[in-house]
Amino acid sequence: MSAIKAVRQLKEDLLKQQAALPGDGRNEKILDILQRLEKQKIDLAVLTETLIGASVSKLKKHENAEIANTAKGLVKKWKGVATQAQAAASGGGGKAASKSDSNNSTSSGGSAKSAPSSAKLKRLSSAGSSELSADAEFVGLPPHRINICKKFHTIFLMSKNELSKELNEAAVGQLCISRAAEVDAAIDTWSKGMKPTYMEKVRSLVFNLKKNGPLREQVILGQVSGDRLTRMSSEELLSEEKAKERDETVKNLQDSRRLDWDTANEKKINEMCGIKGDLLKASLFTCGRCKSVKTTSTQKQTRSADEPMTVFVLCLNCNNRWKC
Repeated sequence: MSAIKAVRQLKEDLLKQQAALPGDGRNEKILDILQRLEKQKIDLAVLTETLIGASVSKLKKHENAEIANTAKGLVKKWKGVATQAQAAASGGGGKAASKSDSNNSTSSGGSAKSAPSSAKLKRLSSAGSSELSADAEFVGLPPHRINICKKFHTIFLMSKNELSKELNEAAVGQLCISRAAEVDAAIDTWSKGMKPTYMEKVRSLVFNLKKNGPLREQVILGQVSGDRLTRMSSEELLSEEKAKERDETVKNLQDSRRLDWDTANEKKINEMCGIKGDLLKASLFTCGRCKSVKTTSTQKQTRSADEPMTVFVLCLNCNNRWKC
């Protein structure tokens, strides 16, 4: 098994344990996975392809001190690997650039003017490299699908700054491009080539991915595949805030249909109406003897059915009884 496949499998196992309920040796299993990751030979290519650093970095503040320390050590080690690889790459480029500059300086007197212009062209080409790679990724698709891919690419770039805090910025940029193409292909497969169905699903996902940052990051990191995203229900696509608002609305609607709603919400009603202290024990009737409002009342049908009920009142202060 290659290093990439092995690390991917360990990453899946780690995500399952993180999502599992506490207990049943969960911490021991997570620690075992981290120790197995320590034994793997991981280079920059493996880190970029699997994004294992993002999953392990979340464990740096774990409640278990041993897991937290192991995760910190792994992240520090992998950052060193990435730094060395980038330094080696930039060092090779620097040598080539210095060699070409020395050749240009000895060629003619006008080389001093040509060097800045070549450096400027190099900066311009590197600045537009992401757009060129995006166009190359989407080439061959129908025009309307190319536009949709670019729209998803723009949406995924909204999470680039946040993800770049823990991951290589260039790798995140490439992931945004590949995930945009993957989501577009999944929607096309799901809609079976029917353009109205395709566009309806696109509108739904574009709206929800703009609002739901955590879901957007999960798609970029591969925790939610394009196929899974396409088949998610409207409730699953909601952001955490919208989901809470929806649950509260449903709960209020269910409560309003209860026959005992006034009894169950008596405390809340009293607070809204400013009823406090002795007023909580007050009733609609005032005792004629002691003028107290602490009374209880019951109703009984003492006359014929077409007559109103008779109210019997008891004063809780002086035990006076009367009817009305």
